[in-house]
Amino acid sequence: MDMTPMIDIVFLLIVFFMVVTELTVQQAVVVLPVASEATVEEPQPGSRILFVNVSFNSKGQEQIQLMNGPPLTAEELELSLRLEAEAYGGWEDNPNNPTQKLSTLEVTIRCDQGAKSGNIHKVFAACSKARIFKVRCAAIGERFEDPYKVE
Repeated sequence: MDMTPMIDIVFLLIVFFMVVTELTVQQAVVVLPVASEATVEEPQPGSRILFVNVSFNSKGQEQIQLMNGPPLTAEELELSLRLEAEAYGGWEDNPNNPTQKLSTLEVTIRCDQGAKSGNIHKVFAACSKARIFKVRCAAIGERFEDPYKVE
């Protein structure tokens, strides 16, 4: 009894079912937890905190502001942060690069709940280019729907 034709048919069936079967990866819906409370750190004596707002203007356009000033582009924000860091004058050694100093100036990014992550990343990049690495992020406004709310 010759097994070759049977093996051929089995391989053809395997190939047929592989081609016909829908091979899709199902993506799970991820619901992130919502913070129920937050702590506010009091500034240390002698420290200075700048606030960068990522919010919307009256026309619904997203904007970046430094300390409630006029809307800024990413380049203008970087220049303003660099000037603020130089005016503040507090510098510490960079542990990764001994030839470079880092500013001790602190920045808090306040984001509107609908702010796009791209603009928030621009603020982080501007802080990095200005050699400011003490950066925090805070959310403004409440979420429209809480997926964990028990009714």
